Amino acid sequence: MKRSVKGTIAAALLLSSLSMGSSAMASSHDVVESHVMGTQVKDSGNFAVISESRFSPMAVQKPIDNVQLSNTYTNASFDIPSGYGWVKVYVKNDGASNIKVFVNDSSGSQLMYGEVKPGGYFSQISSTPWGTGRHTVGVSSPSGNDMQGYISVKLAQNQNEL
Repeated sequence: MKRSVKGTIAAALLLSSLSMGSSAMASSHDVVESHVMGTQVKDSGNFAVISESRFSPMAVQKPIDNVQLSNTYTNASFDIPSGYGWVKVYVKNDGASNIKVFVNDSSGSQLMYGEVKPGGYFSQISSTPWGTGRHTVGVSSPSGNDMQGYISVKLAQNQNEL
């Protein structure tokens, strides 16, 4: 009999602590940053709730998508719209010679630079959000050999989206 009473008391205490913890979590007024866009409505407890029918994915754009490298110099321009300052540049070198990669803004300021060995790739995310406007990715072959490979650029509203 003593064992069943102890087991019952232990189970009751466990359930009691779980319900207190969940009610404390439910009443918390902490702010959570989210990528949810929805309509706020009030539930029966007068808490703000986001309508689940309005979820939208994180916003990412790919203005340059696998542009092929050719000859000894290739460039590709892209525009950064308002709200999309985070940039990822990817260049794949499928050729037999090293290639140089650079990214400039519209004023000519160099924002990224790198060299890629044959079979390698350049993959870099901006360290800070870039300004709006036209930007250019340039790829060149210092040896004068024709290049092979491609360029891709992604834009995002937040760095963790890239």
